[in-house]
Amino acid sequence: MYEPFYGFAEKPFNLTPDPKYLYLSQRHTEAFAHLEFGRKEKGGFILVTGEVGTGKTTLARYFLSRLDARTATAFVLYPALTAAELLRSILEDLHVPATGTSLKDHVDALHRFLLQARAEGRDVVLLIDEAQDLAPEVLEQVRLISNLETDTEKLIQIVLMGQSELQEMLGRHELRQLAQRVTARYHLAALSRPETADYVRHRLTVAGGEGKASFTADALTAVHRFSAGIPRLINLVCDRALLAGYVAGAREIDAAMVRRAAGEVLAARPGHPRRRQAALAAGVAMVAFTPLVLWRALPALEGRPVPTPPAAAPAAAASPLAAPSPVVTAAIPSAPRNALAPVLLALPHEASMLDAVTRIQTLWGTPALERTALRTHMDQVRRLDLPVVLEMFHPARADTCYLALLHVDGDGAIVGIGNEPPQRVPLAEVDRLWTRQAVFLWRDFDALAGTGTGDPGRTEAWARESLARLGYLRDADLLSAVTRFQRDADLAADGRIGSRTLMTLYSRGPYPRPRLGGTS
Repeated sequence: MYEPFYGFAEKPFNLTPDPKYLYLSQRHTEAFAHLEFGRKEKGGFILVTGEVGTGKTTLARYFLSRLDARTATAFVLYPALTAAELLRSILEDLHVPATGTSLKDHVDALHRFLLQARAEGRDVVLLIDEAQDLAPEVLEQVRLISNLETDTEKLIQIVLMGQSELQEMLGRHELRQLAQRVTARYHLAALSRPETADYVRHRLTVAGGEGKASFTADALTAVHRFSAGIPRLINLVCDRALLAGYVAGAREIDAAMVRRAAGEVLAARPGHPRRRQAALAAGVAMVAFTPLVLWRALPALEGRPVPTPPAAAPAAAASPLAAPSPVVTAAIPSAPRNALAPVLLALPHEASMLDAVTRIQTLWGTPALERTALRTHMDQVRRLDLPVVLEMFHPARADTCYLALLHVDGDGAIVGIGNEPPQRVPLAEVDRLWTRQAVFLWRDFDALAGTGTGDPGRTEAWARESLARLGYLRDADLLSAVTRFQRDADLAADGRIGSRTLMTLYSRGPYPRPRLGGTS
């Protein structure tokens, strides 16, 4: 919008992690040096951590862009995966055919590739971003991958990048073997006041064109004060300040414009460093914040029952096979086209998760539900035919938020956003802003999973009956039948009857439940 006014070739403060915009502050330079040192040493893991928005992903892309053609790379951006899914993702990035379906098959295929690359004098680098989202058992699989080595050196160099929680995870007793193999580590801190000013000028220059925009010294001080030196928040504030300058017809951005911009884009952000520190110092937010922290941790709690949301009225007890409430669609109004993105921009992360879960629990009529996270696609969501919580993003956000996908009919969808009434939106608009991370709530009607007290024999008998009804068992053994069913359902085909497989089998069975594509 404002690029021609200022003479830019492109927007200077986009949130996309474009390597050409990387500002090599002293901290980023040191972090990059640690990456290079660890890569050349070919010893253990390289660990780079930092707070949200400090530029880790941009640094990762810059690091990968500097590798020569002799280096094969696998880049995992969304690590909320099972061990089998992670290995498949790595093999796909390395263009290695995945023969077989078991973990051993995947590891063997990777090992053969690494040995061939070593014989050809090529290096292999695996970089996992947002590694704090890896489950402990998946981190253990990553450690086992690092065991692929010759007598003299590792066959693959592994880089873990993530938020500060990753350091805490590696401090756990069960992950001590991995922690002991970290040979280079660096924590990426926020920018100082002078670095913030240099960062803003750097991005204005890289944006190209005539570059007639400038920030006054007071404006740059205000940018640092409101952003606390976090690059992603700097981008949010500066982009909105440039828009304010465009509206006012001014090419010089002053402190007042920055203050207004910060008020618009940061006011609804509970995670902003300055406000969070002030709230904690005042001691007024702790009671309300604690349950939200627990809900923010939901993606790491797969397979556990979803508790009753904080402050929600307890649902009435439901009989074992009580019919859930259908989604009433007739009187739900349609939102204007492209109306979804502005709503997502101001939607709080934690509260939106809570609202979305509460809506779906209301449809089921009971809080005693299991929760399963999947990185998936819309076709699989429609096949599962369950109302679902979707993680959403907005190009101008520094965080994600959640909505409840309640009903799908053709090209349209009914969604629940925050505590507003449900509304109709184009399904393509939902799909465009969806991160592909979904949280399914489902009922374990036969108490087979979730609490850890299930009877494996009873679970296998139930699975046999369900698979036979669906035509998968026939003359095959149970393992083969489960594997084939998982493959057809786009699940990790590991032959295990875990929570994802149980949820999918329940969704194909004669159980009363709310449906995404119709009535109960």
